[in-house]
Amino acid sequence: MSSGALYESFIYPPFSVLDARSRWWQERKRRWIALGIDSGKGRRENLLTGYADAMARFDRMQGREPSEAGWTSKSIFDPVLTELLVAWFAPANGRILDPFAGGSVRGIISALLGRSYLGIDISSEQITANREQAAALNVAAAAQWKQGDAVHLYKAGVRGAFDMILTCPPYGDLERYSDDPADLSTMPYDLFLGGFRQAVKNAAARLAQDRFAVFVVGDFRDKQGINRGFVADTIAACKDAQLQFYNDGVLVTTAASLPMRVRGQFEGSRKLGKTHQNVLVFVKGDAKRATEQVGNVTPFTFPDR
Repeated sequence: MSSGALYESFIYPPFSVLDARSRWWQERKRRWIALGIDSGKGRRENLLTGYADAMARFDRMQGREPSEAGWTSKSIFDPVLTELLVAWFAPANGRILDPFAGGSVRGIISALLGRSYLGIDISSEQITANREQAAALNVAAAAQWKQGDAVHLYKAGVRGAFDMILTCPPYGDLERYSDDPADLSTMPYDLFLGGFRQAVKNAAARLAQDRFAVFVVGDFRDKQGINRGFVADTIAACKDAQLQFYNDGVLVTTAASLPMRVRGQFEGSRKLGKTHQNVLVFVKGDAKRATEQVGNVTPFTFPDR
């Protein structure tokens, strides 16, 4: 089967490596954003607080101004990745649970693809901004958010069974999303990991049998520069929650400011420049029945320009 036929059947070839740098991906991303999606709204500036301070010092040591490295930017979830994951792993008209919602993109795209979405986030400002965008795009009935803590989903008003989990959890304290002491991103890693494991169990308990769960994660370093092993910790947390590890994908991301930083970074520490995220797919129950529940892959039809 040709690659063109794979695009026609599955929107994008269902390989384990997804290339967000490709022309096709970037063009489709622009079309999604042109609809009016702005997942950065509602997010505080300088999310990379602690890590940014350390990297700014490193940049000054290398004779660069910190602003050149882009450390004050916000991390935004990829809309094309959202489209693929929803189309590939969520049943038509299914319910999607996102225990670590963040910005609006996963909710809005899920709704535009005909699914209903419930996102939980601890930030009231973020939820307000998400709701405003959903209303502007006429998907407020399908894309909804509740303020709450993923560690206590029941208190957040999460009820019933869901047909997919789609989420991107905080990377420890790499980004700090609020000043709420219950926010996992404010905690030391051991406390963060305990809360994260409980949140995964809570979400998995709400997932219907024979359904998929997708966690988009990445490894990050401690203050000494050692990798935390968060990808492995996520897999262990999901297995402990009775979610079976099913697919291991990689999203290759754009380099952005990395070429400006990687020489000094590698010369000074032998740290590789990171240009990927891990896309971890799990299944609850039987994978074959879960696949039957999803059915055929249907792409989104963009309005005429």
